[in-house]
Amino acid sequence: MASSTDETPGATPGSTERDDADRSTGRRVLAAFLWRPGVLVLVTLGLIATVVGPRLVERLPDLSDRAEYQLTRRSVDVTTARPAWVPEDYLAAVLGSDQWPAEGTSILDRGVASRVAAAFEEQPWVDEVQRVECQVPSRVVVDLVFRRPVSWVETNGDRVAVSRLGIRLPGRDIDGDLADKLPVVTGVNSTAPENDGDIWEDVRVTAAARLASDLGTHWEPFELKTIHVFLQGQTGNEADRVFLELTTLGGSRIVWGRAPGADHPGELTPRQKIGRLVQFISHFKSLDTPDGPLEINIRHWREIIYKPLGDKSAQGRVLRVLR
Repeated sequence: MASSTDETPGATPGSTERDDADRSTGRRVLAAFLWRPGVLVLVTLGLIATVVGPRLVERLPDLSDRAEYQLTRRSVDVTTARPAWVPEDYLAAVLGSDQWPAEGTSILDRGVASRVAAAFEEQPWVDEVQRVECQVPSRVVVDLVFRRPVSWVETNGDRVAVSRLGIRLPGRDIDGDLADKLPVVTGVNSTAPENDGDIWEDVRVTAAARLASDLGTHWEPFELKTIHVFLQGQTGNEADRVFLELTTLGGSRIVWGRAPGADHPGELTPRQKIGRLVQFISHFKSLDTPDGPLEINIRHWREIIYKPLGDKSAQGRVLRVLR
């Protein structure tokens, strides 16, 4: 006859007593740990910080009201050297911008750096704000990248300065030797952007500006005068139809071809084409000859073809490309 029992079915006799003993031992270990002096100190400090901390913060002085923590016009330190074509008063324009924080704004204000950056970015001569660092006492360090004028674009009877990316620049700021040495772009009939700092949305402008930038220091030694840009053909993507020619001071015409960066099979790179011009000048001493201006085609892989400009009957002569 089976007898009744209070034990849990399947439990090992004595397991309940062992569990109770284990829990009792765990409590004694925990209590011994918590009552250690080091632990008591940490717990006490934590409680004090929770209760007293907020009151201490409230009693701290408001540093934003102190002069050494306030932004002023004298606080700005632009570490990037100002190029010759950027006017001296550009910084005054930045400081007078609506984006610039109000005089006396705390340097500790989280929005100061972004507002300073925005004030510089809206200036047409500034291409990029690389860093704005707020320092104490009141000082703001700014690193910039300035835009560089690469050419004049003639359009609708006007002449507009542009950067390598075709961004309109304040031409009134460019004078002296730089103004005279900049390449001149012809063949553009679109209207220039109304505001300085805006990009000129015309593939002919951007193509010619990139070529002017790539030619860079070669412009004067090659005795070049203009970059003429036009669209070849009537159909297809405009960017693929852009062609460029160079003219020299002596009237010679260089057939350059497609724009720099054009992804077209067989088109030489700007570096290769410049190399052909260097070779031609090395051989003939100039892109212009005593017998008159030339048409010089530098687009071929193995030779430079040249002939008297405008002479339809003359067969082109060949100058083999040096490898």
